[in-house]
Amino acid sequence: MLLKDRVCVVAGVGSGLGREVAVALAAQGASVVMGARTEDYLRQVEAEITDTGGSARAVVTNVVDPDQCRRLVSTAVDGFGRVDALVNCAYRPDVFQTFEEVDLDRWRKIMDVNLFGALHLAKAVIEPMKRQGDGSIVFVSSMVTRRPPPLQGGYATSKGALNTAAWALAGELGAYGIRVNTVLPGWMWGPNVELFVTMTAQQRGVDEQVVIDEITANMPLGRIPTDGDVAGAAVYLASDLSRGMTGQTIDVNGGEFFA
Repeated sequence: MLLKDRVCVVAGVGSGLGREVAVALAAQGASVVMGARTEDYLRQVEAEITDTGGSARAVVTNVVDPDQCRRLVSTAVDGFGRVDALVNCAYRPDVFQTFEEVDLDRWRKIMDVNLFGALHLAKAVIEPMKRQGDGSIVFVSSMVTRRPPPLQGGYATSKGALNTAAWALAGELGAYGIRVNTVLPGWMWGPNVELFVTMTAQQRGVDEQVVIDEITANMPLGRIPTDGDVAGAAVYLASDLSRGMTGQTIDVNGGEFFA
């Protein structure tokens, strides 16, 4: 129970990492206030947590709207009196075009979610965390910032900017006891990667294990980390076990890239 009596805000609670993070935080004793755009799914995760004895509240939230971000945080403060950790999992994927071809307004929309959405949330938790004299902000970035793949320049740029923002915030907010760290997932075995493997195997007429073996060929651990593995890193950064850490990035990629 690493997070007993703690209050955690999680944004981007979708069917993959966001859900895993919310459930993992609750399993460690946290009261979880969850935000996402899809109310039906939020209610499902809320029920999943509360039905097993956990504490959760759902708030429909679009992170590009600062007012909605403030409402998500105020729900936590009004309901539980504090905010101990923020984990932002909300993201917008790339449009998979070359830089030469892409309309940069489409990159701007990616930046609005992946960078500015995260910053709206971070700004919203500063005041309650300052009052407490501590807090943990956890951003979710991506291994694409280490090695940008073809056709993902917009996504890589947005997450690279988020990495730099995390360092800037860590320097500014440390004096108030607020830590800012980042998780960098690589491939994550969850709904999105499962679909990718299935579709790729069908298109190529090969067994799914062939595609998996190709993905894991450069991973010393020999397996694709799960959404739950990445959620575990987020729990660690939200907990007191990482009290001496700020401005750091934790790569969860099976060893595919050594930072």
